[in-house]
Amino acid sequence: MAPTVPGLEPQPAISRDGEVRLPEFALPVTTPGVGTYWRTVRHLRWAQLAALAQRRMLPRNKLQGWKPAPVALRKVLPPPMFPEWQRASALQMLETDRFCFLNLSGPPSWCIPWSSEGFSRLWLYHLNYFDFVNLDLSAPQHRMHLRKALELAGDWCRQNQTGGEIGWEPYPLSSRIVNWLKFLIRNAERADALGEGEALSLVLASLRIQALALETRLETDLLANHLMKNIKALMFAGALLEAPESSRWWGKGEKLLGRELAEQILPDGGHIERSPMYHAEVLEGLMDLQILAEACGRAANSAELLSRGVTRMADFLRCMLHPDGEIPLLNDAAFGIARPAGELLTRANLPAKVSSGSCPEVRVFPESGYAVLRAPRSESCLIFDCGPLGPDYQPGHGHCDVLSYELSLHGQRVVVDTGASTYEPCTERHYERSTAAHNTLRIDGEEQAEIWASFRVGRRPRVGRLEAGEINKLYFVQGVHYAYQHRGVIHSRMIALTPRNSWLVIDSLNGKGKHFVESFIHFHPAVRVEIQNNSAPGVAGTGATGWAIRFGGHEYFLTTHWSGEWAARESWYAPEFGLRQRRTTLHWSWRGDLPVRLVYAFTPAGQRPPFIPLDLTQEGVEIVHTALASS
Repeated sequence: MAPTVPGLEPQPAISRDGEVRLPEFALPVTTPGVGTYWRTVRHLRWAQLAALAQRRMLPRNKLQGWKPAPVALRKVLPPPMFPEWQRASALQMLETDRFCFLNLSGPPSWCIPWSSEGFSRLWLYHLNYFDFVNLDLSAPQHRMHLRKALELAGDWCRQNQTGGEIGWEPYPLSSRIVNWLKFLIRNAERADALGEGEALSLVLASLRIQALALETRLETDLLANHLMKNIKALMFAGALLEAPESSRWWGKGEKLLGRELAEQILPDGGHIERSPMYHAEVLEGLMDLQILAEACGRAANSAELLSRGVTRMADFLRCMLHPDGEIPLLNDAAFGIARPAGELLTRANLPAKVSSGSCPEVRVFPESGYAVLRAPRSESCLIFDCGPLGPDYQPGHGHCDVLSYELSLHGQRVVVDTGASTYEPCTERHYERSTAAHNTLRIDGEEQAEIWASFRVGRRPRVGRLEAGEINKLYFVQGVHYAYQHRGVIHSRMIALTPRNSWLVIDSLNGKGKHFVESFIHFHPAVRVEIQNNSAPGVAGTGATGWAIRFGGHEYFLTTHWSGEWAARESWYAPEFGLRQRRTTLHWSWRGDLPVRLVYAFTPAGQRPPFIPLDLTQEGVEIVHTALASS
């Protein structure tokens, strides 16, 4: 038995101070040129460009000096029952003044770092969200927590008075408005009874100014989930504040909501940005608006619209989950940001399990560009990505992951995406968005998309039709993309589940000339990988290589059917922001003339690998099934 490839046991986070090493196959970051800027800007809408120009030329770093006006909290009986934030963590933060977000704790301090340069922008966003006050603190034993929450809100008001601090940016501004109102609707009566009327008045007065500021700063330059977050905050302010502008806020938010639901929720139920994490975030926002509208007697105009949106998005989310009940980490996605999928499905009155049958099932989401192939008997699931990076006008959360996939076997994640550990503009961020960080092919050392900065994309891949189905107990998904068409290469991929429970990946590269091709397979940190000295019997073709894949008491063999060089490399898995765990990536490289077909398979121990002749000359699942049937 060959020695275990290093880096395969679950590892603690890799720190940023010297231990982080980019994988050997990562490409360097390049400086964008004039052409890159043009290929980025040309996809924006005119309204976006106008909003962007206005924001750049007229920076909103000051408040407009709105005149004071009476403002109060509207009494809603019975009060709306919004789910709390992470209660244990929130109570601890209120007790200690030690804030922990994104796996990074800020030290206790007499001065809360609302806009400190010592933290990442995303960490400061989370601090300014005020999620930790989204709690019911009305019980007598939480008197200290209640007063502390009001004290922190008051400190924010005193420390953020210019309008130019990070907390006034529209996204954290929107989140804070919602969280403060959720806090007040639960706790204002108790706080008033404790003699905190002055603190409540300060918070309410600030909420009016914050809503007025948000109204002038709607993110019409970014759109997508950012604008949806703005809309939610406007509607919360309009429904729960008694202020001169309340009716205007609600009306504007409701009008924008109707427009954005039609734009952002695709016909198959997916969110337009194709990020499972932001899909869950938007879904929770719609559920909160449902509760708000019903509690405040405004359901007549919004109920049907919200109900359709929630139903479609919840069904999509349920179908996209791994057997462990959580989202795939495709595009910008990480655990610990959106509410757990199981909680969202419970609120939507949907079971977490998609199917209780024994036969494999395949489902396609054509507009989103995802396909899901499930084998319930073995608790296995493949999630296949053949969609665009996102809408052309906002691909900022998209990655170079066309024709990538995630694979769970026997209820455990085995082949996984890299995830997202940071949004900061750095080499780590660039790598996590790159082609090499995903389970797909890279051609001639070039990215599928022209990614740059933290969220920018110039050239982006065009995708073809996504197909899936079943032929004589062979279940398959297949797709094609044209990211390398300018190099004369078209990449199509089919992944099939065979009658003997092998998972077969077939990459077809059509074109002419000599090209350098690389394939990447990224394993979960709990998976052990060992090279086998002898190829498994029945493997067809030359240059076959065998690898043992072990996880949780199960064993599969990875067999490859393609000449070239295989190497096990150390890389990282980022299931959460601020967390990178060591894991192994198999890197397959080859140089030669096209066209060519490249094949590998995952086969359960004790089963013969599927026999695939290398001289297949036709496309189509029928040919593959014929080859399998003859093995």
